[in-house]
Amino acid sequence: MRGAFVIRLETRTDPAQGRFEGWLEEVDSGEEQRFRSTEELLGFLGQRFQSRLRSGSQREGLIEGA
Repeated sequence: MRGAFVIRLETRTDPAQGRFEGWLEEVDSGEEQRFRSTEELLGFLGQRFQSRLRSGSQREGLIEGA
């Protein structure tokens, strides 16, 4: 399932304070990341998204030198 993630939030998560802590797993790859902030959560999502775009573009010959 492309682009699917599982997010497990810890009890220390407090949305009212903007605090999110837990684990994030990309379903396709099984790659997991511990996050202790919103920035880390979004950083992992962005990294996996960019990686997916690069691999898709390479398969289609859209990246120069691929």
